[in-house]
Amino acid sequence: MDKTRSLIPESFVAQLKETSNIVSVISRYVTLKKAGRNFQGLCPFHQEKTPSFTVNEEKQFFHCFGCGQGGNVFGFLMRLHNLSFPEAVEELAAQQGLAVPRSAAAREDPAQTRQREALLEVQRLAADFYRRCLREGSEGRRGRDYLESRGLDEPTGEAFGLGLAPAGWDRLTKTLFQKKVQPELLEQAGLAVKNEKGGYYDRFRNRLMFPIFNERKQVVAFGGRALGEDPPKYLNSPETALFSKGRLLYGLAQALPAIRRQRQVLIVEGYFDLLTLFRQGFQQTVATLGTALTPYQVRRLKGLAEELVLIYDGDPAGRQAALRSVAVFHQEGVTARIKILPPEDDPDTFMNRVGPQRFAEELRQAQPMWTFYFEHHLAEVPGDIQNRIRLLERLLPALKGLSSEVERAYYNRLISERLAIDETVIRKELVRKSGSAGAPEQLRGEIRRSQVQGLEWPVLEALLGIPGALACLEPYDLPEIMHHPQAVRIFEVLRQVAAERGEPDVALILERLEEEDLKSRVTAMALKEFPAGADRELFLKDLIRALQLRGLRRQEQNLQQAIREQAGPGLSAELKDLLQQKQVLLEQRKALRVSSKN
Repeated sequence: MDKTRSLIPESFVAQLKETSNIVSVISRYVTLKKAGRNFQGLCPFHQEKTPSFTVNEEKQFFHCFGCGQGGNVFGFLMRLHNLSFPEAVEELAAQQGLAVPRSAAAREDPAQTRQREALLEVQRLAADFYRRCLREGSEGRRGRDYLESRGLDEPTGEAFGLGLAPAGWDRLTKTLFQKKVQPELLEQAGLAVKNEKGGYYDRFRNRLMFPIFNERKQVVAFGGRALGEDPPKYLNSPETALFSKGRLLYGLAQALPAIRRQRQVLIVEGYFDLLTLFRQGFQQTVATLGTALTPYQVRRLKGLAEELVLIYDGDPAGRQAALRSVAVFHQEGVTARIKILPPEDDPDTFMNRVGPQRFAEELRQAQPMWTFYFEHHLAEVPGDIQNRIRLLERLLPALKGLSSEVERAYYNRLISERLAIDETVIRKELVRKSGSAGAPEQLRGEIRRSQVQGLEWPVLEALLGIPGALACLEPYDLPEIMHHPQAVRIFEVLRQVAAERGEPDVALILERLEEEDLKSRVTAMALKEFPAGADRELFLKDLIRALQLRGLRRQEQNLQQAIREQAGPGLSAELKDLLQQKQVLLEQRKALRVSSKN
């Protein structure tokens, strides 16, 4: 077991797992729908259009048939947030309002955990410092006046922890040094810069500060808007051990309740765009962090909301950013809508100009992303046929990539009407370009059981899926049928857990296994559906017969070896006895086969 896991009492981990419902936990991040005995949704760990991410509430585990990821509630949080096991326990405990008890051994955390905690503490101290500078004294007046001029009220500023980085080269550095924070740590946190002489100065100076939170509501970075003439106008923290701007979204921590409630998320580009929309009641809004929308960000949002709406500036840069986002949405299997504002507006100015009611009406008119894409390219149709053909050539890859035949037919007609090219010609060109009219085959990361011979996998499936199966099958020398190294390891842990709990507990088995491929195999097997009632008893009887036949075959092989060793002139008493034993085994095997047919 991982050394760091021993720092948290096992009794607390067990209690936390018992009081948690994996469906409730995962539903905070993924939209799940009931599907038979399980729940299904779009996998947050890989791109897909058809839900293959499955959660089993009865046994408290998840498995994705698309990418093969599987595990218990701790494993889900570890993968989703890139957490260690202790951090996943902390996160789940925080969701339940519990404090994680600390053992004496926990006083010396591993170096990586200590470093992460130190960086988080530095960010918290910096956020407190910036907030005080904004709220207090004449120095913060300039920041408060600026916020007022942008129409932002105090509750909104408090909700997002807005602050002020004062003028001066080392105000933050000196203040935190007095709190025993070394400048080197400030540099690692992205808050200070080392000069050529070996000294340190503040990265953010004379700027309105926007703390950037992770989904655990911890400050991990900052954005700063210049209040003077110093470039750049906006400055973000550099990438650190806590912060990757392509993986986080500004305002997501504050927006999560509204997103879950409305099943919708609005995506904007700027800090003030988000803050203005939030203040006006559109609290399901998030913002990118100075970069184009990334696949990871879309993947994170698609599990939370049924509808994604992109709201971008009406200038050429905004339109180009929206066009690039279409490819990202498509890559992640998302059909989003896009609202491009008038050329002179961004979401902030547009909201302040038209008000929330008109803004909501405009949102309802947002275009499906492919309508926006094709309309943009068809806005100015060239007059001569050669340029029309060139334009068609540019549009064919997007048309071919549509997964819905209905969508393809609709946009085929739109292109046909705008370019004055017959629909049939366009369809033939699609077939010619692709070599096939079908969509690309979806890859599935299924476990290839067919490559492994023997009874080990059917037996493990039964042990994981049928209550009481272990008691029925254990007399048949189960360890001897486990040959594949993965089967040996899984059975070893399964038997340990069953000895402790009386039955194999899938969630606990997953917790005991450290190898990710073993966890994926266990979750895949545990999802197998077995017949109920009398049919289940027949299934177990068939499996027992198969185990009995295997045992008889092994005895036959041993007898055959003994018979060969006794071979010689004449029929000795020993050889005669061995032959009689073999005949008895053959009759037993025959009887078992006859009973299986009945």
